[in-house]
Amino acid sequence: MEKRKLIALLLSSVMVIGAVTSCDQPVPGTTSVPESSETSQTEPQSSETEEPVIDLEGYKELSVADVTDEDDGKIMIYGYNSEFVGLAEKYAGVTSNDYDFIEVTDSAEYQKKLDAVLSDGNDAPDIFTCDAAYARKYLASDNTIAINDLGIDYAECTDMFDYTLRFASDDDSVVKGLAWNAYPCAVFYQRSLAEQYLGTSDPSELAASFATWDAVLASSRKVNEASEGSVKLISGSTEIFDAFLTDRNSGWIMDGTVNIDPNIEGLFDFAKTLYTDELTFNDERWSESWSERMSDKTVVSYWGSYQFAKYQLALNPGEGSSVNPTSGDWGVTTAPVSYYSGGSWVMASKYCDKKATSADIIRAVCINEDNLKDMVNKGDFVNSVKLMTQASADDKFAFEWLGGQNPYPVLLNSAMNADASYVIVDEDEYSNAYKAVVGAYLEDSFESVDEAVEAFKEQLVEEGLAEQ
Repeated sequence: MEKRKLIALLLSSVMVIGAVTSCDQPVPGTTSVPESSETSQTEPQSSETEEPVIDLEGYKELSVADVTDEDDGKIMIYGYNSEFVGLAEKYAGVTSNDYDFIEVTDSAEYQKKLDAVLSDGNDAPDIFTCDAAYARKYLASDNTIAINDLGIDYAECTDMFDYTLRFASDDDSVVKGLAWNAYPCAVFYQRSLAEQYLGTSDPSELAASFATWDAVLASSRKVNEASEGSVKLISGSTEIFDAFLTDRNSGWIMDGTVNIDPNIEGLFDFAKTLYTDELTFNDERWSESWSERMSDKTVVSYWGSYQFAKYQLALNPGEGSSVNPTSGDWGVTTAPVSYYSGGSWVMASKYCDKKATSADIIRAVCINEDNLKDMVNKGDFVNSVKLMTQASADDKFAFEWLGGQNPYPVLLNSAMNADASYVIVDEDEYSNAYKAVVGAYLEDSFESVDEAVEAFKEQLVEEGLAEQ
């Protein structure tokens, strides 16, 4: 019982941190994954929605509706920040005279607001955006409709990264939302530290130091020994949790019961080795000490998305924001696995009566190639294989803040191979609970991995996330 209380306390702390950090998202207002419930068949859905008629590249496509707006009023948009509305104004040409916008920046309050208005339709949005931490909750439910019900054909989306579509699909593999940006992750490292302690600062050569989890462990030992403990490869074991949890071949639930994929069960012993051998500073990701080490030359690498490097790592955060004084001394190389962290999806609610306008806005922000190209030129990693492939070969994206390196080849490879096939509705809650149990295991709260796994399962039951 005491251990369960401990895990509950740890879990609550992790979830608070997750709410604050919002999964690698840029600062709110700045402009810069698969399966659950059935395809929406509830009113007021388009009457032209039929049974799935096309199986396209692993996705089920419904009859593509011929849509119109059912009234001439304003479109209602909800968002957890103003980024999408800003993009809609810029690229779709809408103004405040054309829409009403409800913004709720606190993720818990935002979900409460959405749940309330989607329960009865009063003041419900036509379209709304969600952060990756809770987007699946709505994408997989009957509160959202297929993009086909907005008249958007799958042929318009073939250039998007597959993981973004898989994340946004329901149990029937029907796509219900689209993303304009992608959030593939990589290893961002300080060149001077890598040269000093790993023998090279070249990203191609340095890739071997991060190629596998065994290589990461060996590199951690090498840096620790060479610096006599004053410098670490990573700040804390939580730095690699997201990458580790991505490397799996099955989901959290199989045949109705909690499942621990063998690949991620190895996180217990891997993190324990880092902890007991003092190969990190034991900093929690997003903590003050973790952030401070980004600029004091005591940590070789930080792991995350392009957006993470720009904003949280503060290598190029934008006008008016403080820049990491070590900006320019950084490079980027591949992680042991391809993964993503964060992202935004836009979707239409089942109450959408402005389908034509909604489709126009979503096309302008998420599909239009000229608009996406403009975003790339302004420094975004967009959800377009074609454009990011072109950017990968373009010298103008050899950024000074990355020591003259173009980060897109590394990130493109990660985006192409990232997998959202096993993401469930409560993915974030399961992952946070698992991370909390791993953290407790490091502190010797459990005598074995098996005992820790059992505590994880018990915690899920107590939290109502799994059945006994």
